[in-house]
Amino acid sequence: MVSRFYAGLVVFGLITGPFRAKASGWPLLNAEQSSSEHYHSSDAAIAKVEAIQRLKASEWQARSQPLEALLHSYRSRHEACVKAGNDLPGKYVKVTGSDNIGIGNGLPAVLTGLLLALITDRCLFIDFAFYEDFFQPDLDFSWKHHAERLVAHGHDPTKPPIEPKVLLGTSTGPVLEIAEAWLFQNLTEVYQGDYGIEVFDDCDWTPALLQSNPFHQDFIDLYFPTREIFASLAPFMLKVTPRVENRITAFRQQNFKLFTIGLQIRRHKCDGGPDETIDKKEVHCALRPSIESFCAVARSIQLSHGLNDKDVRFFLAADDTEVYDQVAEILGRERVIFTDNGIAPLHKVDHIQYTPSGNPGTLETGLMDLALLAQCDDIIMTITSSYGYIAGAWGGLAPVHMLYGKHQTVQNPYWFRAINSEPCYWQAKDMMRALDIKGVERYRSNPFWMQYSQCHHAVKLPPTAESW
Repeated sequence: MVSRFYAGLVVFGLITGPFRAKASGWPLLNAEQSSSEHYHSSDAAIAKVEAIQRLKASEWQARSQPLEALLHSYRSRHEACVKAGNDLPGKYVKVTGSDNIGIGNGLPAVLTGLLLALITDRCLFIDFAFYEDFFQPDLDFSWKHHAERLVAHGHDPTKPPIEPKVLLGTSTGPVLEIAEAWLFQNLTEVYQGDYGIEVFDDCDWTPALLQSNPFHQDFIDLYFPTREIFASLAPFMLKVTPRVENRITAFRQQNFKLFTIGLQIRRHKCDGGPDETIDKKEVHCALRPSIESFCAVARSIQLSHGLNDKDVRFFLAADDTEVYDQVAEILGRERVIFTDNGIAPLHKVDHIQYTPSGNPGTLETGLMDLALLAQCDDIIMTITSSYGYIAGAWGGLAPVHMLYGKHQTVQNPYWFRAINSEPCYWQAKDMMRALDIKGVERYRSNPFWMQYSQCHHAVKLPPTAESW
């Protein structure tokens, strides 16, 4: 999901620099002139928001101290793995990613790989062009830099190289194989005899299952007490390149206000393609959540904090040019901000073919919007969109999910809010229908199983599937 500026739009620049906040073409008004401002943010309301922001930061820092110690020890291990002259780099995890699956489906595997490396006392290496091009972590995780040493068996030239063993249950499906590996096996012991293990094209958030695995429960309890694995590991791995970071920082400093609400609005991924086996009743284009509903929830969040319009901005990322006009008209043209990259045609840059499935623009512009959504104070997203819930997970934000449907019964509400920031496990419905009773009970031993399961439609829903 990438926010876009489009041809023919009359733009009135709000700032100078690499970005301009867009107001969708109407004459701009100052925030003080807004007809919808009927009150001022009280000193108490402002102090409350600022206190909440400080408390969130300090709470997160205190809670992450055990993990920080673990990551510190990992740094030492990794530096030994990549040190030139070492005869044997050490056991490792390799993450292999594809550039054609979109950002929301691509980034989780990077953190899954780190989690496995921490659990199994291995070093992590990544073979994923998008990650290598747009992220610059503190450590050298490049598989290509060290592949020859890593696949060599003790550097004995008389023996053939040993390729890493693909970890069972990574990659998409089959769901029973995934469940067997992540719910029931001791991953440290099962792969103890393998020098290298590989997370291959895993585009789901598989650590959701690990929380139900008794072999690794003590590890999860100690290092991830709130079960927010993605948000906890993201600062270590998801450090964008200085060029991208500078552009993100410039936009944020010049456009974000005291409280910024992110809106991720997906309009085109519905009904499915001719080869997709999805339950179209769940994601029918005619039943998409309305733009008015998105805006009403955004305003509700603002009012719940008692904040005046001049203290709030709405950062928008969408995949349809018309959405920007609609949102700006409803929420106020001087308060809706988005980056000016434009909905550009997909194109090839260097060695990367920028064709993530159904996503407009380039991976770089998509990454910038994703990072800005993650840096908002709250986020509203389109149900089933990996882009939205990865943005929330990166920022440690529990998103509001806007739902498809007619909303005429209590079983089909307009929206729900997640309990924490963990991203969706989008194969959950299919997995639970395939599992036996023992497997379902094991998965449901994690209190968060409902959050992981209700955020995405079934992918291969059998006609005779029963409710669970």
